[in-house]
Order: sequence, then C-alpha cells, then structure tokens
Amino acid sequence: MKLLSVGLTDTTDEVRAKLQLDCIKLTQEGFRVAIDEINKGHYTFLGCNVIEGELSFRNYERIKNLLKSYVAAILAEIIVAHEEKKIIRRIVEHNYHYFSENERSIIYHNALKLLEGSSLLEPAFNYTARRDSILGKLADYLDTHHELVVEGFINFRLKEYRDKLTDLVDKAVDDFMMEVEHQEFISVLRYFVDVQETRVEEVHVVVDKGGTYRVLDSHGKAVNSQYLENFAAQSSGQINYEDLLITALITIAPYNIILHNTGAARRSDIVETIKSVFEGRVIVCSGCELCLAGIHIDSVDR
Repeated sequence: MKLLSVGLTDTTDEVRAKLQLDCIKLTQEGFRVAIDEINKGHYTFLGCNVIEGELSFRNYERIKNLLKSYVAAILAEIIVAHEEKKIIRRIVEHNYHYFSENERSIIYHNALKLLEGSSLLEPAFNYTARRDSILGKLADYLDTHHELVVEGFINFRLKEYRDKLTDLVDKAVDDFMMEVEHQEFISVLRYFVDVQETRVEEVHVVVDKGGTYRVLDSHGKAVNSQYLENFAAQSSGQINYEDLLITALITIAPYNIILHNTGAARRSDIVETIKSVFEGRVIVCSGCELCLAGIHIDSVDR
C-alpha cells in the first residue's frame, strides 16, 4: 500500500538514502517499507510502500504519520542546504539580468556569504530558523496530502521564505554597488596622488584617543597645510575627519606615510582606504612613542 510519494529533481539519491536509514526503526518493529522510483517528465517520484507487517488501521495511521515526519525533516534540510542556493541563483539571474555574468556571479556569492553569516541576519532567518519554519509548512502540507512535488511546494507554499531571499539578494546588490563606487572613488584619488608632486618625504599620522588625527613630519612637528588647518579647526560632529585627512594627505603628497595608534580610529576602514589610495607608501606602526602619545591625547593639536 502506497503511503507517500515525493517528486524530486536532482536530490533523489540523497533523499532515498536518508529515508531508508529512518525506516530501519520500522524494520525493527516487523514492518518493511519499500521505496520505489518512478520517472514522470523531469521529476523522479519516490513512493513509500509497506510490503511486510500486520497493517491494522491503527498501524497504518501511525506508520503513515511517521513516514511523513521523516520526509518533512529530510526535505526541510534538503531545501535549506541545497535548494535555496538555486533559488538565490534564479533571483539574481531574473531580477538582475542586466548585470554582466561576472557581476552576477559576485552578487550571488556575496548573497551566500550574507546567508551564511547568521550574525548579519535577523535571528528569525538564520539556518535553524529557516529549516524549522520550512519543516512546519511541510508537516502542515503532508497532513492533508499524500503526494508532494518539492519544486511546486517551494514555488507556491514558501512565498515568505522566497521573499526574504529576494531581500537578501537586494542587500547583496546594494553592497556590491557601494563597493563599485568605493573602488571608483579610490581610483580617482589614486590618480590625484600619481600626478601630485611629492612635497614631503615622510609624514606620521597619529590617531589620538578621541579618534581624531595629527599629521607630523619626520621631526615630530605638525605639518602645515590649508586642509590640515581646516581639519583642525572643525569641531562639528558632522565633519567627516577621515575624508579631510585623506584630502590633506593628497595635498601634502608625502612619499611615505606611517600610521600610529590605528586602533583608536573612529572608522575601521580608514587604514585600508589610505593604503589603497597611497599604494606602496604606507606603513602601519605596531607600537612606538607616537602610538603611546596618541593613546593619552584626547583632541587635535591646534
């Protein structure tokens, strides 16, 4: 007697193996479940049939419910572990087809990184939460149906889940565009550095305790610059000190830049930005008197 049938595409062997393992528990009770395989179009249907054992109405209901719980748990894991990557790929290809193949590939992999990094996601959408939510919907469906096609179930019964994956892809696209803009900005700044005449051999950038900056020459004296004066004179919280600092450094055009006490910087990416703009000219100091001095200074020297 056929109790359950599941239509799959390319995870047939994995589902069959896991289901056979689960059915060992029934074999120990004197029931043997056979799993047959029928191909219909591009789907392969796995059918579960009890071929040995006394099948009273009570046993029939119990075994049917056990098989449905086994299948629901297996499919929930399969969907989260395998199918959602295909869903994300389809979302990228359909919604962002106007990006190049390489750009779509970057977006796809960035979306997977966001998905894998549970700390970046709302707790209700981490791996376990996704699997448990899908498990509940599978159990509800199988409670009133004896046949399930996985692809159709995903398309018509998991709309909220697919919508959240779409939001995730949209965030990956936003991050990608921000990175593209950032790299274009870095390229422009690099151009200015390349065409600017070097005016100072070496400068030291000291990050002070409050996250502000001092720019000193090789003798420890403050470097004079119109941008540095503006930088030191501004105290409004709306001023972007990091951008002013980079502008000042481009104006000074030093051959070498030594960064001190970088752990106190208010923007964690400032070091990488300076290193990108002044490629090959930047050294990050691991600890010296200037670093120690920066730890104890709360404001910019004026």
